[in-house]
Amino acid sequence: MTPRRVALVTGSAAGLMRGVCVALARRGYGIAANYRPARGHADETVAAVRAAGGEIAAFAADVSDCEQAASLVADTQQTFGRLDVLVAGAGPLVVKDVIETTPAEFREMMDGNVASVYYCARAALPIMRAQRFGRIITFSMIGSDVTMGVRHMAAHAAAKAAVVAFTRSLALEEGPYGITCNTVAIGDIRDKSADRVQAAQRRDESNPVCRPGSWEDVADAVAFFARDESSFITGAVLHVGGGWQGFLPEHARWP
Repeated sequence: MTPRRVALVTGSAAGLMRGVCVALARRGYGIAANYRPARGHADETVAAVRAAGGEIAAFAADVSDCEQAASLVADTQQTFGRLDVLVAGAGPLVVKDVIETTPAEFREMMDGNVASVYYCARAALPIMRAQRFGRIITFSMIGSDVTMGVRHMAAHAAAKAAVVAFTRSLALEEGPYGITCNTVAIGDIRDKSADRVQAAQRRDESNPVCRPGSWEDVADAVAFFARDESSFITGAVLHVGGGWQGFLPEHARWP
């Protein structure tokens, strides 16, 4: 039986995006999980989604490559018969001063974080337009929407600011087709596998809510944007950081 809604989650072999897969599966979404061919496998994500009672298929693809991203979207549609939600969670992270960042690493930041969103969205849009429904959800970090500089993370900060601008621009173009485009800005996630209970046990008054974030906090934000009832919310940036405004590289934990 085909699920009523289907979500493609890129970069979901592990980390926060695995939690997003589980959270959406619990809400009845069919899940297309994505992992990079040379970066292990998604067996644990598949097992976690099935344990949550969800339907899942896993696809290997490097979404920083245009052709592989297009094939991933096509495989999702062929498997499930539809594609309703694109969660663009793939994205590498380099923590280095600019002078130490190589041209190859800078290109990787742009291709992995920005071009990958463009490739996947461009492939998914015809499907979503035909359905007159779609949800595209991207990820940035706290401060990206105001182009805040981040020491030791210039390339990553630049890429995430570009993601916000791209998502907001896409929201303006796709609104007439019933497609919303929003960004989740992540901050102060120190353990990607911690749930809220575990995160609360790590009390830290450097965060306004006195704890770091959990995968559940991020997943609930994604689920909010993904639902049918969020049709009037587009071009938004939702900060998931407990009110935390600072940024320290040692606190950075990304999908």
